[in-house]
Amino acid sequence: MNKLLLLALLIFAPVSMASADLKVAVIDLNRAFDAYYKTKDANARLKEKAQAAQKDITDLMSQYQNEADEAQHLSDAANDPTLSAQARQEKAAALKEKQQDLYTLENRINETKLERERELEDEKMRRHKEILDEITKVINDYSGPQGFDLVVDKSGVSAASALPVVVFSSNKLIDITDVIIQQLNASAPPASAGTATTSTTSLPATH
Repeated sequence: MNKLLLLALLIFAPVSMASADLKVAVIDLNRAFDAYYKTKDANARLKEKAQAAQKDITDLMSQYQNEADEAQHLSDAANDPTLSAQARQEKAAALKEKQQDLYTLENRINETKLERERELEDEKMRRHKEILDEITKVINDYSGPQGFDLVVDKSGVSAASALPVVVFSSNKLIDITDVIIQQLNASAPPASAGTATTSTTSLPATH
């Protein structure tokens, strides 16, 4: 259900909800997302791919610098009065070819940057959705048998106002965050027990 619609129902229909005797639980979806071992694994893989992409760019930049140095030497030679006219012409021709190589390499560097950034962003969004779908399924599978009529994400933020969707929740409500995290990590391999990876390539927040 749309969170804004849910909030409207909570605000404008208290009597109906009370009479229906709804069983409501809350969850901190952000915390569950961050604590899920698959989120940590995905962040680690993204970091590795980002580092590999950066190495590719660095190698290309090093190649560009080497060829730029060669171009400078050719330019100096093409303008060296101690060389014969024919030698200077040959250096000038070689310089023109080298400048074309530099132009081609510059385009390759820019294209590689864009391609790697796009690949990383696509994978981030894909894994983000996959993990959220998995978490949602665990929540649904747990909440139904427990008799909950409604589970509210207390970490949710309104897209319109950037304010919390749930401004207040009573401590009488059942918080299922820890239970869901435990179920999510029940099948985690031993290697996934470490802390989450922090990097600029980490999966985005759930909201």
